[in-house]
Amino acid sequence: MYIAIAAAAVLFAADRVLKYLSRTGKLKFESKYLRLTHLENRGFFLGLGQKHEKLLRWLPRSGGLPLGVWLLAAVCLLPQLCKRAFTAQLGITAVLLGGISNQWDRLRRGSVTDYLQFPHRRVKKRALVWNLADFMLVGGVVLTVIGLLKELWKK
Repeated sequence: MYIAIAAAAVLFAADRVLKYLSRTGKLKFESKYLRLTHLENRGFFLGLGQKHEKLLRWLPRSGGLPLGVWLLAAVCLLPQLCKRAFTAQLGITAVLLGGISNQWDRLRRGSVTDYLQFPHRRVKKRALVWNLADFMLVGGVVLTVIGLLKELWKK
């Protein structure tokens, strides 16, 4: 369990540092497959709903979880953490820390800082911009499901 918490905590810290570097203009890199940039996303996923910024602070956006839902998830999931397979432990911890990282930005700044862009991966002719917390959320869900399926398989 401690390894899962430590691994997710390292990713959380890396996301916070990368967001800071992005906001201060110190995060610059560009290659054929990856661009490190800066974007303040004030809307939902893919920038939808940007006209309702105050409402969005409390609603899901860009992979973030509203604070109330995050707290409820933490209360429900953390007591189960020790009882789960390592894969599920890592997934649960990644989801919780990725969610709080994006939600912290939303509450404190009114937007979420995104900095990872894959120029050749486009949606509606736009190259999307992500952050590490977004990947923690998506990857965490996948790891949790895999861990829970492993547990069911053993029974």
